[in-house]
Amino acid sequence: MNETIRELAQLIEDATGFVIVDGRFGALEEYARKRVVSAGFAGIEGFVQSLRRHGDSDELRRLLGQFTIKESYLFRGRAQFDALEETVLSEITAHRREPRVRVWCAGCARGEEAATLAVVLADHAVVGDWQWSILATDVDEAALAEAQTGLFGNRAVARVPPGCLRRHFRASGDRFELDPELMARIEFRRVNLAEQSLDLGGEVFDLIFLRNVLIYFRPELQRRVIAEVESVLAAHGFLFLGPSESLLHLDSGLQARDLGGAFCYRHRETGGVGAACPQVSRTTPSTAGTTTPNPVPGRTQPPLAGDDGPTIEVRLEEIIGNLEKGDVHGALDAIDFVRPRFPENAVAHGLEGITRERTGDLDAAVLSYRAALYLDPEIGEIRFLLARCLRTLGREASAAREYRAVLKALGRPSSKLETVMRRLGLPTTDQMIEECRSNL
Repeated sequence: MNETIRELAQLIEDATGFVIVDGRFGALEEYARKRVVSAGFAGIEGFVQSLRRHGDSDELRRLLGQFTIKESYLFRGRAQFDALEETVLSEITAHRREPRVRVWCAGCARGEEAATLAVVLADHAVVGDWQWSILATDVDEAALAEAQTGLFGNRAVARVPPGCLRRHFRASGDRFELDPELMARIEFRRVNLAEQSLDLGGEVFDLIFLRNVLIYFRPELQRRVIAEVESVLAAHGFLFLGPSESLLHLDSGLQARDLGGAFCYRHRETGGVGAACPQVSRTTPSTAGTTTPNPVPGRTQPPLAGDDGPTIEVRLEEIIGNLEKGDVHGALDAIDFVRPRFPENAVAHGLEGITRERTGDLDAAVLSYRAALYLDPEIGEIRFLLARCLRTLGREASAAREYRAVLKALGRPSSKLETVMRRLGLPTTDQMIEECRSNL
């Protein structure tokens, strides 16, 4: 039976690129059993065979809608929208010869992100008066149908600023409806990112949001999707990924740019001034500390479907062991293995930051530290390392903000990386606190 469920998981991956981890096999089997009873298939094997035979059936769409992630809310990842308002839109308008902005919101689910983009664009001092429009795409037709209603529940609008909520939404029963004029600027279309070539009508986009999508794909599909995205991103365009996602391992022609509380990606030749992230280099690492046998903390997650092997704790221990030996190349290789399999493990991102810092690539380290803190804001040790990197890079205001946050987070009984810091020869809690105070 497990092989049949694994085949069903592979079918979902083949159709959408979305990887079903082993931890969800139980839910997948339960769903299959219910469909066998309600639709009269000849057992789960018959259910799977039917899906294989009919690759574009309502039954397959129902399955994909059940097992692709659609939970979201407006203004999720607020730092990126703040950067959009404060920096990105002004830079886009500076390079436009005509008053229009085209946006692609990929993986839009039920429309929360597209609606957020719409109100941000509408409220911008310049773009608000321009001819802006949004292409919102998803593989799930049921989610797209719901997105086209423009209706959102209380939970979805809970983080919308009150003034924005009053301007752009109206109460509709127990939900909120987005202004029809803004809805008219959004085109919803089914696009499957797993297909060999995306049909986007030859369009080029000034702004692309591809957030929290790549983490569900295997590396080969990630590379193909990013190559497609790169080809439709305008010369002076901006790409936003999820805060825990990175292109460092995909060898793309896009360059990370630090926007303060968030980061984006741009074409290398037009990356702009400021905190741009160069190509990752594997240079000589610094000296490591002494070894202790304590285990590594971190959130345990299942590996990719069909990927047997050591647990995340063992993998993290491998990274730390390489850093202790001064083998930064080995650490980077271990990180390359861990990243796609445990994309939401904050400690893994933190260790990548430490490794990047030891190669001298501080901009890349900043991105990794921020990804770790997005996943777990309470890791004071990582926030300290971020503050120190920012200060070295000359970003004094950002560093001071992080140093103040460190003082609130450190010294608690649940300090998560104290042992790891000691093993890698990094500052102790007392030393971190002293350095924070001396830099404020």
